[in-house]
Amino acid sequence: MKNLWLVLAIAAVYSHPMPAAVKNGYELHIYEVSQSLRTLRSILDNNDRLSVFQKGEIKSKIGRLLEYVTYHQLTEQLLSQFKLIAPDLYNRVDSIRSRNGEQITVYVRFVSEKDMQHGAHATTNIGHAGNDPDLYASEFGPATVSIKIASVNRSLLLLAHELGHVFYQVKNLATYMVFYSKLYQNETFNSTYIGHDGADPSGLTAIEFENIYRDRYSSLVKATGEKVEDPFSLLTTIRRNVGRTIF
Repeated sequence: MKNLWLVLAIAAVYSHPMPAAVKNGYELHIYEVSQSLRTLRSILDNNDRLSVFQKGEIKSKIGRLLEYVTYHQLTEQLLSQFKLIAPDLYNRVDSIRSRNGEQITVYVRFVSEKDMQHGAHATTNIGHAGNDPDLYASEFGPATVSIKIASVNRSLLLLAHELGHVFYQVKNLATYMVFYSKLYQNETFNSTYIGHDGADPSGLTAIEFENIYRDRYSSLVKATGEKVEDPFSLLTTIRRNVGRTIF
């Protein structure tokens, strides 16, 4: 790991910061979650009148909040890895704008595999804001895109794929949604065919991004002889340390 991370660290030093449009989807609530954790920990440690049931409830809440912090940190680390491995792909989406010039924020969350629906390992929402068919919208609001990716060995490759979808769809939303609704109207939600027809420009761009990512990663591995740490190992390390950083 040392050699590869040395290369990544050097790349970080010489990269030029840009206005961020790719963001950690957990960032919006991480402060409130951290504050809640400290409050619950204090209640648990300083109130000897709590019943066993009350203590159990508090510990359960703490556990759920710690998972939020864990996946916030995992997402932060994986986004950093991706940016350093394939900065060209990252920056193409980080500076993306709609057809009418609006800056679009792309929220990314890496999640537990069991939290993904219908066995999918990666999803990107598709929808527009209000009466503007050219402006993307997600659960994060107008001018936003939402990506969810399972924490599996190929998470970063999946991220490359989804960013390819985003790169095409954001700039061609109105026309693509017409194409999408006609081509996939009879498909069920869990169909892997959705977004990946041979004539689907979004799917073709996703494959292009995948191939570029593979090339960038392969070049790094050849240069260093090492591979980046997989999400499972990162999760283990983060879970081991997250309690110490919060309390």
